[in-house]
Amino acid sequence: MNEERESLSMSEEISMETSEPLENKDAVSVPKEHPNTYPKEQSKRQPGTLVLIGACLVVSLGASLATVAGYDHWYAQKIVAVDIKGYIAQQRDNYLAGKLSDEELRKSFDRLEAAITSIPKNRVIIMGDAVVRNAETVRP
Repeated sequence: MNEERESLSMSEEISMETSEPLENKDAVSVPKEHPNTYPKEQSKRQPGTLVLIGACLVVSLGASLATVAGYDHWYAQKIVAVDIKGYIAQQRDNYLAGKLSDEELRKSFDRLEAAITSIPKNRVIIMGDAVVRNAETVRP
């Protein structure tokens, strides 16, 4: 019994030191949220890691393809061959044979000039007889 009194008096001392009585410790209860509630809602809102990586890859690939296609179409230098010498020789032969009049000969040379000036600036124009193969050839 003495031991019980000693233990009781020790518990009273402890409760006095902490300024909270031991018997009232359970009286005040704070409502606690379930710890798994928030992560479940969070996982529903955010896409999975694989979906996010896939979306990033698709956007990156699309942007890369658009950049390369735009560069190739508007900026990359390309070689174009124009067979001016052959065209002039053909027109001269037709004129001498009487197949072309003076006016038709002038119009054919105007067509040649219009074809050359209509070539975009990102094309390098070379003579057609210098090309062996694999070059775009402009025919007026």
